[in-house]
Amino acid sequence: MKTLVFVLLFLLFLTPYRGAGQENPRTEENSVERLRADLKSLRQELDSLRQQTSAIDSSQSDDLEQAEEHIEKRAQQLENKIDALSRAIAPVVLNPRTTAFINFAARADDHTVTDATGQHEISNRPFLRTAELEMLNAVDPYAEAVLIVSVENEAGKDFSVDAEEAYGLIKRLPIIEEAPLGLKLKIGKFRAPFGISNKIHMHDLPWTTRPLIVSRFLGSEHGEFFESGFNPTGVDMDFFLPNPIPQTTLEMNVDILRAGELGLGEGTSGLQPGYLSHITLSKDWNNEHLLILGASGYTEEHPSPARLAGIDLTYKWAPSEQRESHSIVAGGEAFFGRNVISDSLHAINPNFPYGWYGYFQLQTSYWLYLGMRFDWLREPIDAKLLTRNLAAYASYYTTEFL
Repeated sequence: MKTLVFVLLFLLFLTPYRGAGQENPRTEENSVERLRADLKSLRQELDSLRQQTSAIDSSQSDDLEQAEEHIEKRAQQLENKIDALSRAIAPVVLNPRTTAFINFAARADDHTVTDATGQHEISNRPFLRTAELEMLNAVDPYAEAVLIVSVENEAGKDFSVDAEEAYGLIKRLPIIEEAPLGLKLKIGKFRAPFGISNKIHMHDLPWTTRPLIVSRFLGSEHGEFFESGFNPTGVDMDFFLPNPIPQTTLEMNVDILRAGELGLGEGTSGLQPGYLSHITLSKDWNNEHLLILGASGYTEEHPSPARLAGIDLTYKWAPSEQRESHSIVAGGEAFFGRNVISDSLHAINPNFPYGWYGYFQLQTSYWLYLGMRFDWLREPIDAKLLTRNLAAYASYYTTEFL
C-alpha cells in the first residue's frame, strides 16, 4: 500500500480578552518580580552545588545531596507562589484564557482507501480533521477549570462536537498549605495518562497520525488518520514518590475510570470501574540530556475482561547554547494486551495482541524537523494479523508560537 499524506497544521491563537476592571496593584507585580529574582538565585545556587558534587569524593556527597534536595524543595515552593500570585493579579476571573487550534490534512493515494469501518472512502481528498477550542480558568488559588471542545471530522461524512477534555484540577485544599507528595486531582473527562503519546492532542503530535498501537489498542472510531486515543471519564491522582535514585524525579498517576471506553474492550459501559496506573522516572543531565522511562497498566472486568500493559521510553538532547535550533528526540512505546474475541460460532476466545513503535527526530534548524517512525503490531481484533508501517516526516514551523 502506497499512501502519501501531506499535512498542513494551522494554529490560530486567540488573545485572551481582558475585561474591564481595576489595574493590577503595582505592589503585587513587584512581589512577583522579587520572587522570580529569588528563584533565579536559588537555581544558580543549585547549579553550583551540582558542580561541587561531581568534583568531591563520596564521603562528602551525601551532605551536598541533602542541600540540593532542600534547595529544590524551596525552588518548587517559590514556583508555586509565583504561579498563585500571577493568577491572582491576572484579570481573567470572568474571562478564561482561550486558544483555538485547527488541524488540516490532505491525502494523495494510488488506490481506494476506506476508514476503519470500511464504509467511508478517505483517499484522495482534503480533510479538516479537528478544530479545538481550549478554555482555562483559575477558579480560585486552589483549583482550575479546563474545557477543550473538539469538532472532529467523521471520515469526511460529517462533523461531531465532543468535549475532548472537561475537568476540574484541584492543586491543593484550603486546609492544607502544601498537598502531600505534590498531589493533584483531576476530576472529569481527560486524556488518560497511559503511556506518552495518548496524552498529546493531535495538533501537538510530531507525526501526521497517531501510532498504530494507540489507535488500535486505546480506541478510534474512524482509524488512525483521524482522532484516536483513550479519554475516559473518572478521577486522576497525580503525585510524586520518594526518589529511588539521586537527582531523579519519580511521578505516578492512579486513575479510577468508567469502564468500557478502551478500544481493546467492547465499547459499552460496565457496572464496575476500570483502574489505571502510570509511573514515570525521569533524569536530567547538565540541562542538556533528558531520559524518561515509564510503565502503564489498565484493567477492567465489565462489559468484558480487558487488560493492557505498556512501557515507554523518551530521550531528548538539546545543547544549552543551541537549544532553539538543534535537538534530537528518540523514543517509543510497547503495548501488551489481553481481551476476548467471538468467532463465527459465538465462541469466546482469549486474544493476546501486542505491538510497539519507535521514532527518531532531528532538528536541523530553528524551523525544520526531520524524523522517521516505525510501527509493528499484532492486531487486537486477531493477534494472528500482523501490521507494519514505516513513515518519514518533515515539520516546518514559522515562529516559536508553533
